[in-house]
Amino acid sequence: MKDVFIRGRGIACSLGTDIDSIVSSVKQGKVAVDQLPLSFGGVDYTRPYYRIHREQETFTDFSCDDYFYDVLNTTVARALEDAGLSSGETGACALFFGSTSIDIPLYENRYRNTGPEVKNIFSADSPGYGKIADTVARRFGLKGPCFTFTTACTSTANAMIYAAAMIRAGMIDRALVVGYDLYNDLGFFGFESLILITQGPYRPFDKNRKGIVMGEACGAVVLDRNSRGNPFRVLGGANLCDTNNVTTHDVEGPVIEKVIGLSLKNSGLAPSDVSVIKAHATGTVYNDKTESNGMKRVFGSSLPPVTGIKPFMGHTVGAAGATELILITECARAGFIPATPGFEEVDPELGVEPLRENMPFADGNIMLNYFGFGGNCTSMTVTNRE
Repeated sequence: MKDVFIRGRGIACSLGTDIDSIVSSVKQGKVAVDQLPLSFGGVDYTRPYYRIHREQETFTDFSCDDYFYDVLNTTVARALEDAGLSSGETGACALFFGSTSIDIPLYENRYRNTGPEVKNIFSADSPGYGKIADTVARRFGLKGPCFTFTTACTSTANAMIYAAAMIRAGMIDRALVVGYDLYNDLGFFGFESLILITQGPYRPFDKNRKGIVMGEACGAVVLDRNSRGNPFRVLGGANLCDTNNVTTHDVEGPVIEKVIGLSLKNSGLAPSDVSVIKAHATGTVYNDKTESNGMKRVFGSSLPPVTGIKPFMGHTVGAAGATELILITECARAGFIPATPGFEEVDPELGVEPLRENMPFADGNIMLNYFGFGGNCTSMTVTNRE
């Protein structure tokens, strides 16, 4: 079996683009959330939102194609530079792209800027779901296989475990895994219509949690058999779909239990080997309950320390697989696992109390869980242990 290391990384989120600065902010418990001005049905109101800071005067005033690809290409460039790939290594790199919205922000911007006579703008403007991945591949000269994943909140997490599995099997030598979601009306108002968005603050696992706070982000990770000094490697993972409900999971958590068990098996670990869990921790009433039940079915009374990191940069939906992986592993490299901002009061119904203070971390196995819309369930583990 071949080791799969995290060789390079790049990120753009509400906390910035410099990884050291982001880690410093997280260590101090700082968050950067804005109020998003909205108008719907003639009513003006606001909602909290974690945005990548831009210079436009209004939040939704995108210069769209240029801005969209500038964020994406700049983040990918940072990851490739961090990985120190030669031109030959870059050329042979495979690309795995994960996103919930894909290029919906671009469609929406074009629709806003065209007259009412334009019809079928979505079908007329798109050559297929692989458009963004193909654009990135051509921009950076990636000539390996190219894949796009759009499985809601698990999109980039699934991309990550498939990329790692292909490297481990010797099918490819390395992979660039990108997770990207920008603000779009369709996604935001979709969650809003389901009454899942809180007015704040973000409180995952808290007794008084009220829902999610969405965010936009781009994360890029280079996976390789060469570590280039980064001790973290991907051990394995698994994914399943809970078909109990069109939108959510069986609240008792049986499929979450099963996917965690499969992830542990594929990683060569026992439940007792897990040092800490990066929970999905959306902060919604039922998702937190379902996740808690699933974890307890696996770990029983020996649940490892749990943290939820969405309060630092929001629920970045399909991008979360890359952005949360970068955040948790970089904090671990800095010697700590971050506490969960916003958590104050234990919910006895959940029986899960996430970290209230940063936890020292030297080495160990970190489980990362993603349980998304539509019953998607993905679990993976990484380690810096020899």
